[in-house]
Amino acid sequence: MSSQKLLVVLGATGNQGGSVIKTFLEQQEYKIRGLTRNTSSDKAKALTERGVEMVAADLDNKLSLESAFAGAHAIFIVSDYWGTLGALAGSAKPDQSESLYLQAAEIEKKQLTNALDAAAQVPSLERLVLSSLQNASKWSGGKYEHVYHFEFKARAAEYAAKTYPELWAKTSIFQAGWFTSNYVSNPMAMPRNVSRD
Repeated sequence: MSSQKLLVVLGATGNQGGSVIKTFLEQQEYKIRGLTRNTSSDKAKALTERGVEMVAADLDNKLSLESAFAGAHAIFIVSDYWGTLGALAGSAKPDQSESLYLQAAEIEKKQLTNALDAAAQVPSLERLVLSSLQNASKWSGGKYEHVYHFEFKARAAEYAAKTYPELWAKTSIFQAGWFTSNYVSNPMAMPRNVSRD
């Protein structure tokens, strides 16, 4: 029987989840269960080859998360606002009754609360890491509004603190507002020397 503890990572094939898995594979301190919607993708198969137990789970399906979190000692929760926004924008008939940006944020908050609800039910859990951001509207005194991809992540964290104090006591918040890999994926964001002669 292995003495390793179980780390469950949401978004295993994505930027943040993939980085967490890469780090912990190098340390070999935990056995790793990676969660993704599509376990037959090339990225998921590559993780399986490296010894990661890949499990299908969906942030929109709380039961899938409860099953996937079973036995976890540590859980990393991350959501994808921009992916949700892209899916809404690309749908055949997007709902125009409210901003797509706001719709994506509301979906993301629900997804995060699903994950937090599921994590709160795991008796073996010792540490939860929630990828979140600050509420820009709140901290700017209302100066910066409609920064939905920050605000609704922060609202999910507030939900956890209020609803699950025992879970909150073992929760760490990770805040990554920007990734240096964004420079590679979006060359227009690359810093440029614009000095003038």
